[in-house]
Amino acid sequence: MINILISHIIWWFIVPVMSAYLMSLVSSFFTNLAIRHTSYKLVAIIGFWGVVIHELSHLLVALIFHHKITHFKLWQITDDGVLGYVNHTYNTQSFYQRLGNVFIGLAPIFVLTIIFFILTQLTYDSFWSIFGIMFFLPSFILGFNLSKADWLNFWYGVPFYLISIIIVSAIEFAIKNIPILF
Repeated sequence: MINILISHIIWWFIVPVMSAYLMSLVSSFFTNLAIRHTSYKLVAIIGFWGVVIHELSHLLVALIFHHKITHFKLWQITDDGVLGYVNHTYNTQSFYQRLGNVFIGLAPIFVLTIIFFILTQLTYDSFWSIFGIMFFLPSFILGFNLSKADWLNFWYGVPFYLISIIIVSAIEFAIKNIPILF
């Protein structure tokens, strides 16, 4: 049982969280570098598609987990540096809705990765692949940047995610070790 649990925690928690953290760290570095050498407004414009997809991913996953969307902006240029946001509330008594915070917080990392993969597959070996990389990659890199609010939301759901991993591990252990009687 312990081996299964450790394996699940490594592959379903530690690896995705570390990957998301590293991608967000790289995105933050390039965002700050670009702002230092150009301007905030130019970086905001370049990051348009990445920001819109980033916020849409939060929005859609919040709806999947039955959170109530109170307000959102998919893209904006403001003095406070917030390019977009999704404000939502949820039932704190609902395991499902609290678990959803994990997926809502990390949604942009996975959605942007999937969309970029699909774009590269659809345009493989053509002029459009070069165009797509030149046009979308900088925008998507900026979209990978998870805010403090994204990480805070993620951590609210972690206890429920870990409980889910424990339950799945126990079920897998039981299936592998209980003989089927006929």
